[in-house]
Amino acid sequence: MAMSNKRIIILDDHTLFLNGMTLILRDWCDDCEVGVYKSIKKLKSDKLNISDIDLLISDIELPGENAFELFTELKTNFSKLPILVVSMHKKNAIIKKCKALGIEGYLLKDEDEQLTNAIEIIISGGKYYSKAINEFCKKTKNSFRELSAREEQIIKLIAVGYDTIDIAEKLFISYETIKTHKKNIRTKLNVNDNHGIIDYVRKNFLV
Repeated sequence: MAMSNKRIIILDDHTLFLNGMTLILRDWCDDCEVGVYKSIKKLKSDKLNISDIDLLISDIELPGENAFELFTELKTNFSKLPILVVSMHKKNAIIKKCKALGIEGYLLKDEDEQLTNAIEIIISGGKYYSKAINEFCKKTKNSFRELSAREEQIIKLIAVGYDTIDIAEKLFISYETIKTHKKNIRTKLNVNDNHGIIDYVRKNFLV
């Protein structure tokens, strides 16, 4: 057994996934302590001693909650806590954000055969982004020019149905400024209209 006496927390809103993950971990390390949570709210309400946790395994899509806000908080206050994201999403912008935050690992939910190896590497101080994730990142790295943070805000609002006037009012920016941003966005994404922008958002963001 490569690991023992480790405390691992799993955060995911799907009971079946939590149960399956718990069985895998306990079979792999029978003296490891595994805690499961279906929401960030519940995780925080338990007032865990984060310093005692050896690994957080988390999904990134949690109903009504923002996993990235949690990750940012943990990385700010408990920088030594490693995080492994296990998600169904293979989206360039999401993976890039995880790397920017210093998230130690990223697996797709159908890559369960890599789970224990990823955990061993991460708990030992390394990083583990699966082969599928790394290949996807390489493939899409140069697909589009970089969007600014403001441009990302705008394309997400477009994707959920806001028009130019609505976006200007919501972001407290002039109508003409939003028009200029949209023109720059279309150029960067090499698309002609809002349909192209919406397609890009669906492929790359959680909206």
